[in-house]
Amino acid sequence: MGAFPQILLALAVLAALGPSLTNAMIAVGVSAVPVYARTARGSTLSVRANDYVEAARAIGASDARIIIRYIFPNVLAPLVVLATAGVGISILIAAGLSYLGLGAQPPTPEWGAMLSEARTYLRSAWWMATFPGIAIMLVVLASNLLGDWLRDVMDPRVVI
Repeated sequence: MGAFPQILLALAVLAALGPSLTNAMIAVGVSAVPVYARTARGSTLSVRANDYVEAARAIGASDARIIIRYIFPNVLAPLVVLATAGVGISILIAAGLSYLGLGAQPPTPEWGAMLSEARTYLRSAWWMATFPGIAIMLVVLASNLLGDWLRDVMDPRVVI
């Protein structure tokens, strides 16, 4: 979603904070901030240029009223859709960090750590890696489908 991959930023944050589940959650959150900031800024600039915002300004509406009444509702829809897609990306990043040993530490159960431990048993106990992988896939797929549905519901140009 940007020029700098989120997982690299998360790795840099974890390198500074150290491996733990709390630090992994902080790293995933910090790595997602630029995506939301860029989207919010772009949407705000786009909405601010619309005629109805200029009309509200022309009749003397205050900046606070314009932001609350016109800009915020139109900026919120893309951010909500992005957030649902971001859930899937965040799950993949957290699982990747745990796979590398930087997320949740044993004995805390975590899908990425389960996949990492299952590597050694892949030939004899394939299900140890298969089921956590399927769980990750299903949760990310559900998050993406929810995001698609929300995009369709919140987009005024789409007729359902």
